[in-house]
Amino acid sequence: MTSETTTIGEYRALLNSPARKIFLGVLLNALGSGLTMALLLVYLHDIRGFSNTFGALLLSFEAAVGIAVAGPIGALVDRFGPKPILLIGLSIDAIATFLWSVTTTQSMALIVGTMIAFATTMSWPPQSVMLTRIVPEENRQKAFAINFMLLNLGLGLGGMLAAAIVTPGVASSFEMLYRIDAATFLLYLALVASLKFDFSLTHEEKAAQSAGGYREVFRDRKFVLLAVGSLATLTFGYASLSTGLPIIVTQHLGLSPKWLGVIFGANTIAIVLLQVPVLKLIGHRRKFWVIASVGGIFAISWAMVGVAAFLIGAAAGLLVALSQIVFAVGEMIWSPTAPTLINELAPTHLQGRYNAIGSLQWSVSGVAGPAIAAAFFSRDLLSQWLVLTVVGSLLPVIMFVALAQSVDRASATKERAEN
Repeated sequence: MTSETTTIGEYRALLNSPARKIFLGVLLNALGSGLTMALLLVYLHDIRGFSNTFGALLLSFEAAVGIAVAGPIGALVDRFGPKPILLIGLSIDAIATFLWSVTTTQSMALIVGTMIAFATTMSWPPQSVMLTRIVPEENRQKAFAINFMLLNLGLGLGGMLAAAIVTPGVASSFEMLYRIDAATFLLYLALVASLKFDFSLTHEEKAAQSAGGYREVFRDRKFVLLAVGSLATLTFGYASLSTGLPIIVTQHLGLSPKWLGVIFGANTIAIVLLQVPVLKLIGHRRKFWVIASVGGIFAISWAMVGVAAFLIGAAAGLLVALSQIVFAVGEMIWSPTAPTLINELAPTHLQGRYNAIGSLQWSVSGVAGPAIAAAFFSRDLLSQWLVLTVVGSLLPVIMFVALAQSVDRASATKERAEN
């Protein structure tokens, strides 16, 4: 077993059959999600006649539901195992996604949105736990990297396919997208159901589980520091993309919305092409130090967006596109390293809870990031928001460096004691 691999084929050879089934499911499911992800607000407004305000509030409501149920779902994963929870989540997702195609009232949209929030929260933590248990520890970072790369590949291909299928103002074309998306959840469900891997806990782990809980999780100082630093990184670095960047590009740089396709396309292409080389670059380095670099990379990317404000036309657009390639490097470091660290710190009997908190960080940052951006943009404080985003991305670097130093000191003390 070596870590000198450089090709997708070599990485695939490191993974067993159950892992490959999960990756295939992730790719197919991401392809379906890519069909619909960027079009929900357009669909609700242009086809169903709902206001943009309602659409935005619906997304916030979904995030709030996800935040509320993350903790209990993490406990369910620990109690019943990851496979049945993931199967239930995928089933609900398939039904809810299909229902989007026949949703005509706001009350029904709220019901479907609630189902989607439950299903999404029931999918990510158990999926991470399953990958952790299926893949040998030395290959987990590679596994999460491949998972992230396939996710982005599927989303990108799905977005391009959606552009070819959908016809503005034609309800049936939008409805078809949601039905295809629902089918991909069923395909993923079938793959998960076919897994023969034993995810059950040992008798010792079950005994430890009965004595453990979220109090045990929050007594883990390393994990708490990792979680707080991660929340700051995601809020200021990651969550600002979906709200802040489109507004900057179209309203403040005066570029056509078509530039958004170029900008986000550059990000996706970079991830697909560079994930393996980036993983090779970080593979031999200590993970706490590696994750500390991400905030700095995100800060550089947002600083480049700030510089683009002083340019005009295509020059501004190209610099923003380049900033998203830089941002992609941070993503390619974060996405395999953060979940690997979470599951290295998590005792087996608490992996559901640890991963639920990891998922919760995305939900909270997904609410906080856009809210902060909206507060600044409503007062025309673009420059101040960009400064806050850069500084906010850098703050967790200090926390992660301190954590890395603490881990190094603990490891050195342990080695001296053993010698």
